[in-house]
Amino acid sequence: MTINLSGAKSHLRIDYDDDDVLIQLYIDAATLHAERYLRRDFATEYPDALPRPIEVAILQHVAEMYRDREANQKEAGTVPPLMWFDLLSTYRVFS
Repeated sequence: MTINLSGAKSHLRIDYDDDDVLIQLYIDAATLHAERYLRRDFATEYPDALPRPIEVAILQHVAEMYRDREANQKEAGTVPPLMWFDLLSTYRVFS
């Protein structure tokens, strides 16, 4: 199970629909980034719900990308927030 659009919009404190496609793109990208970093398949390993730290990490990454969406910095939105690594580190598979 992954983050849904309404949950992300609530986290971002957005109540309009203008950016729904963009926010969903960020959810998909942040989720895939977390899956690859952790070396896990969320749909298989967490079919009912993601562990809260993983969910928060994805939401933080979505918020970072959304906030920096128009920044002209080369690295804007490409590097997850520092807290992201702390939240995910205990779930990472190294083998």
